[in-house]
Amino acid sequence: MSAPLMTDVQIPSGLAPQPLLPDTTPPTPYPVDALPHVMREAVEAIVEHELVPAAIAGQCVIGATTHLAQTRVNAWHPKGKPGGSPCSLFSLSLFGSGEGKSSARKLAFKTIDEAEKEARTRYRQVSADIEAMAAGLKGKARTEFLAANPLPPDPQTQFSDATFEPLAGEFIRGKPAASWDTDEGGQMLGGSSLKADTVAATLGGLTKGFDDGRFERTRSKGNLEGSGVAYNRRLSIHLLAQPVTVAEALSNPLMAGQGFLARFLLAAPDSLAGQRFTTVEALKRSSYADSRLQRYWGRCQEIAASPEHIDLETGEVRPPVLQLDAKAVEVWVDFRNEIESHLGLLGKFAGIKPFANRGAEQALRLATVLGCFEGIEQIDDDCMRRACMLVRYSLSEWLRYTDAGAVNPDLQKAADLMNWLRDPKRIEKWQEFHVNDLGKSGPAAMRSAKVRDRVLAILIRYNHLLTSDGKQFRLNLLAEPADSAESQQSRGLAVAEALRKVAAPKRVIPAESLASAASPQTSAELQQAETQQSRGFPQNPQHPHPLADAEEHWQVAL
Repeated sequence: MSAPLMTDVQIPSGLAPQPLLPDTTPPTPYPVDALPHVMREAVEAIVEHELVPAAIAGQCVIGATTHLAQTRVNAWHPKGKPGGSPCSLFSLSLFGSGEGKSSARKLAFKTIDEAEKEARTRYRQVSADIEAMAAGLKGKARTEFLAANPLPPDPQTQFSDATFEPLAGEFIRGKPAASWDTDEGGQMLGGSSLKADTVAATLGGLTKGFDDGRFERTRSKGNLEGSGVAYNRRLSIHLLAQPVTVAEALSNPLMAGQGFLARFLLAAPDSLAGQRFTTVEALKRSSYADSRLQRYWGRCQEIAASPEHIDLETGEVRPPVLQLDAKAVEVWVDFRNEIESHLGLLGKFAGIKPFANRGAEQALRLATVLGCFEGIEQIDDDCMRRACMLVRYSLSEWLRYTDAGAVNPDLQKAADLMNWLRDPKRIEKWQEFHVNDLGKSGPAAMRSAKVRDRVLAILIRYNHLLTSDGKQFRLNLLAEPADSAESQQSRGLAVAEALRKVAAPKRVIPAESLASAASPQTSAELQQAETQQSRGFPQNPQHPHPLADAEEHWQVAL
């Protein structure tokens, strides 16, 4: 039976909404100075042209360079494993819809996307020519012709709308490497692969592929995807997602406990909505003519033109190891021990041990990707130190959102639903809606009547939604301005549901105190924005200050 809604009293339209979530630690400044010079310039250009946080631009640029590096270099293995380890990376960036993440990705992946399109166009043309010639043949003649003129392998290496099963089948049939790359991360984390009764096997397959490039499937003989084992493949995952579309998946204890989420580098910057001002002069500057991006694209093309280390018979990827020099090894050992020192019962990483335990490995992979982009013959201490800075950033973000998620999960769902309803792409349709419409067309997390009604009751109680009959709802017109700070805070992941005890509900703040409480926060945000702009990044408070000491900037609230 559905939970009862609070419909006994008509909510006055002038009553201000109350915050749903407690204050959270501010986002960690993204260490853009940790990137190689050309990559850093590309990030700065993307920030300026697309008005996105540096964290989003940085994740996109790293995702693109990882795609290029994973078939050309291997990471150093601390135990001396022959051939080293894959340098492939998993990354997840949480950011709102319509706020520029797709545009940022497009600029970062420009040369890769263009090369992929050209290769697939040639593939389709060659395949069509062969099939046309074979169409006029029959029987033995057709068989012999196709044996002498086989269809070329599909050159696709980027998958945006995929599931694990077909992707594993691609590897088993011979594909050497691929990237699961999408600006709709909900399609991956909220897709059928991670909701079916085989979710444990899917997560195990993805983590195994990440660790050593091995993909295995055992199926019936009649299964189209077939069975088999593929060794030394490469898979990177680059996801850009709206928080509400992946909240349910990220709250799944299996994902955290099995180590799948722990393999992701996380970025979850605050929205820049209300700060993305532009000028007529800025509109005249084309991102495609920006010399910084042109240098970055030129370097990407140079890497793409260099040899890939792929065995043509087996499809195995066997690149050389990008070795560490002695000082780089010392930096890495210090970083590994630094993480270990915080894993004790009262350490800062006590609540996110699976994530922290992967930090040292991620640093090695990141250093390899950065070194490949720079074209260095050996990773030095500077390169390794910068890779460690990027991993520190990710761990700080996981810490921040683990803490943010330690609230009543229904309040988190309510905040996520309000962000979904106020999305510019759908706000007009959802300013007024029927409860059944939400169950049919709303977010997946709201499809359950029990959950839906519980969340709606919260939004009525906190004055974000108005109703007189419990069936027809409308947005409180005061909700958006009153809740702007909260909408930024609501990116907290629900991973903490599996890691921490649920905290007590937030104390209700009287409506009359909201205005006075908002002023100092706004002033602080403006001061931060002015400081960031002093470095030459207009309208972007996410761009970080230089980090003077890479070993002392965790940027977390303990």
